Amino acid sequence: MENRSAGKQALRDRYLSKRDRMTKSERLAGSMRIWKNLKGERKFQEASIVLVYLDYRSEVMTTGLVEEILLSENGKRVFAPRVEGFDIEFYEIHSLGDLRPGYQGIREPQAREETKFTGELYEKNKCILLLPGSVYDRSLGRMGYGKGFYDRFLRRFPLLARIGLAFECQIARAVPVEAHDERVDMIVTQEAVIR
Repeated sequence: MENRSAGKQALRDRYLSKRDRMTKSERLAGSMRIWKNLKGERKFQEASIVLVYLDYRSEVMTTGLVEEILLSENGKRVFAPRVEGFDIEFYEIHSLGDLRPGYQGIREPQAREETKFTGELYEKNKCILLLPGSVYDRSLGRMGYGKGFYDRFLRRFPLLARIGLAFECQIARAVPVEAHDERVDMIVTQEAVIR
């Protein structure tokens, strides 16, 4: 087990290092192409609720996408994640001003019961989850950052459409997927949509 997790961490570090080497302008241009590809997808178009991470460090940027969704007239509701102990919960936001630095300095919404993403919302709406990740593969395998926040969240909402956002440099030949690792339904990069 120790060996396997050391191997996973080495793979994660290798791909995160590739992502970190992208310039800010490459990340912005790539992120904007990813948003364009995402917005062309029926799953995104039909969703009335978008659960979306807020970019941190060198991740695919989502701030501009969130702002665009919030300002558009398409009626989509946006929910952002908040770390609570060993789990993440999502809360509805109406503007970027609803966010404050939280876990590891990542912007998070306030924990208010009336704005929380619930099983009832999940059952009554078309919802998608836009996930970050460190490494993906073309079989829709995903490695996060090692804490399992998204894997645990997805086990609670197993039918939630899950879309990984990644730069092409984050696509590996194969990701070691274990029983507790949740796959994604598609990966959107700046070059392609992997199904």
